[in-house]
Amino acid sequence: MKIPIITGTTASGKTALALELAAQMKSVGARVEIINADSLLVYRGLDIGTAKPSSDELKRLKHHLIDTHFPNETYTAGDFARDVNQILESDDGQTCFLIVGGTGFYLKALLFGIWDGPKADPEVRARLEKETNESLHQKLTLKDPISAAKIAQADRYRLVRALEIIEISGKLPSELEAQSNKSPDPRFDLIILDRPNPELFERIEKRTKQMLEQGLVDETKRALDRYGDCAPLGSVGYAQVVDHIRGIAPQGRKSTTLSEEISLATRQLVKRQRTWFKGQFPFAQPYVLDQDREKVWNHVLAASSSFQTEPEKPQPK
Repeated sequence: MKIPIITGTTASGKTALALELAAQMKSVGARVEIINADSLLVYRGLDIGTAKPSSDELKRLKHHLIDTHFPNETYTAGDFARDVNQILESDDGQTCFLIVGGTGFYLKALLFGIWDGPKADPEVRARLEKETNESLHQKLTLKDPISAAKIAQADRYRLVRALEIIEISGKLPSELEAQSNKSPDPRFDLIILDRPNPELFERIEKRTKQMLEQGLVDETKRALDRYGDCAPLGSVGYAQVVDHIRGIAPQGRKSTTLSEEISLATRQLVKRQRTWFKGQFPFAQPYVLDQDREKVWNHVLAASSSFQTEPEKPQPK
C-alpha cells in the first residue's frame, strides 16, 4: 500500500476532492486520515485566507498538521517532513492516509529527504527580515546563484532561510541540497491536479470574492495587530490585503480593486506552481479536473490497495 499525495495548483479542488475520497473510503469501513501539506494551514487564526477546512469538516475526519502553530512561529519544510514521518511511524499500519496540499518545498523535503541545514537563529533572522526582498535576492545571487535561480524574489521566507543557512553554517544551500536523495521515497504516490485556465481563473475570482465577503480584511487586521509582519502575512492573498490596509498602491500599473489584486497574484502563483511541479516532480502523475475525476479515484484506490470492497465512485461534478 502506498500513501497518495494529492497536490496541484491553488484553487484546483485538492481539498474538496480529498474529503470526497475520504468519505467514500470511510463508507466501506476504512480508517482514513488526512495529513495537511499546505504551509499556511498550520497557523492558527488564518482561516479565511487559507481556505482552511471548516470546523465541521475537521470534526468529521481526523486531520494532522492544522492549527499547530501561531503565525509568528517558524515551521520549516524539515519540520513538516519530520512530523509526517512521525505520524506514519506511530500508526499501526491500518490507516489509509491522504497527504493533501500544494506547498512544493514541503513535499520535496518529504519525498527526497531533509538535507542537514542549521536550526534557525533568531538574531540572524531578525536582521535579515529588515531587508527588502530585492536586497535579499541580490545577496543570495552573489553568494549562491544556483539557489537564487530557484527562489522567486517574492518568496521572502525561502530567501531569508537560504541566507540564514549560509551565515550560520558557512555552507551553500545548493551544496547541501545536492547531498539529498536523488530518487523519491517509494512509500508515496504523487498526484498533481490542475484545471484549464478559463475554469481555474474563474474559480480563483469566485473564491477571492468569497474570502473578502467572509471577512478576509478583518482576519488580516487581527493577525497584524497580534503578530506584526509575520511570514504568513507575506503570502499571496494576505500580502495584498496588508498593502490595502496600509494604503500601499500596486506598483507598475493603475490602481485596481483588492479583489483584482488578489486574483492577479493568485494567477501568478499558479504559473510558479506549475513550473515547480514540472521541474521538481517529473515522475508524478498529472490529472486535469473535472474530466479526470474518475481516473484520480482509480489511482487513489490502486495506491491504497488494502481496500477489500470497492466504494461507489464519485460522480463527476
